[in-house]
Amino acid sequence: MRLTLMYFSPTHATKKIVSAVGKVFFERMLCETRIADITPLAARMRGYAFGEDDVLIFGAPVYGGRVPPLLVPFLRGLSGNGARAVALSVYGNRDYDDALAETRDLLEEAGFAVSAAAAFIGEHSYSDKVGTSRPDADDLVAASSFALGAYENVLSGKGITKRMKGAPYKAYSPFLLAPKKMPAPDAEKCTRCGKCISVCPVCNIAADLTDLGRCVACAACVKFCPAGARSFTDEGVLAAKERLEKNCTARRNPEFFL
Repeated sequence: MRLTLMYFSPTHATKKIVSAVGKVFFERMLCETRIADITPLAARMRGYAFGEDDVLIFGAPVYGGRVPPLLVPFLRGLSGNGARAVALSVYGNRDYDDALAETRDLLEEAGFAVSAAAAFIGEHSYSDKVGTSRPDADDLVAASSFALGAYENVLSGKGITKRMKGAPYKAYSPFLLAPKKMPAPDAEKCTRCGKCISVCPVCNIAADLTDLGRCVACAACVKFCPAGARSFTDEGVLAAKERLEKNCTARRNPEFFL
């Protein structure tokens, strides 16, 4: 038996949730555990195969109420072979819409038996005023509580009985699919340390820090710039940020599906 913790987590919110759930599983399974951080592009170009005795805890952020488009072919390329899985979505305090059900469905299409699912909240990539500092301590406690129920489902072979929204899926918004302007570096602040290059999940930033035209607005380069030299200038992102800060600051709570 092997436990795999797999996550796409450009700003580390999803990583925190998957790790909290995974800790509970590890403490009970005491088995080989594999960390599969598929945020880097190279990690998503690998093949991942599982056996029927394996357990996968998979997490991804929500992009426009759906699974990030760049993850769909990756998930379809997994080889579940009857392994049991837990599906996790992390969203920026607006709504997870169809993303959690879509994650479940993609895992099942890849040959996993999905035993449990949950939606958690992370600080929004566009604004630190939306979902501020989440997941916080309460969220991590909730993740551990969810994990206990999820583990029981995995152990007994049960599936999800609570109905999930998401059929049919909402269409990807034109805004989500449109090319984005990379968060612009401030020439006076930038030290050219290269951190932004290393954290970009789509290898969008060239060695000379120019935009290669495939930015997905994940905000990793903004969040992890040690000099605070990057910020969004894309008009669509700025408009979305304004709407979120106006309408989506009330605290939302995690939702469990067991």
